[in-house]
Amino acid sequence: MINVFKADRIIVAFDGKNDSKKALKKAIDLSKRLGAELTVAHVHEPRQTMVNEQRPAAGTAYIYGGIPSVPPVPHDSDIAGEPVIYEDSAEEAIAAAKIILNEHQLDAEIEILEGDPAKAVLKHAEHIGADLVITGSRDQNRLKKLLFGSVSDKITAKSEIPVLIVK
Repeated sequence: MINVFKADRIIVAFDGKNDSKKALKKAIDLSKRLGAELTVAHVHEPRQTMVNEQRPAAGTAYIYGGIPSVPPVPHDSDIAGEPVIYEDSAEEAIAAAKIILNEHQLDAEIEILEGDPAKAVLKHAEHIGADLVITGSRDQNRLKKLLFGSVSDKITAKSEIPVLIVK
């Protein structure tokens, strides 16, 4: 008897870099083959900045209140009531994911999560009842990988559901 892997829901970690683009393409392929729903998860690591503070030109700014997926200003913050800007590459990553999804003619949920990438992806995978987590594997030098670890290593180590690492 042959056991065939089945999945109703797949989640793929996506940061817009080449390794995650490969992972998304594999997730799309598997989603179509298995008839599974696909969730693309981008982890937003916000950096709060006052509006009048100097900001680098790179990255995208989110103005608090304009996008519902951006977390609110903490109540105990001394900047409450002031406009807050969240800077990261979320907008570019989401646009890249949408382009790939459109090229492959697949509708998927796109979620912007917050926090440590591995923990946030696994928490959301549990929340949505995912049967499979897919992530890319970025080539890092040995010292950096030893000191900091990689997101894919952390996901693999902490996940209770199957994980596919795409190289």
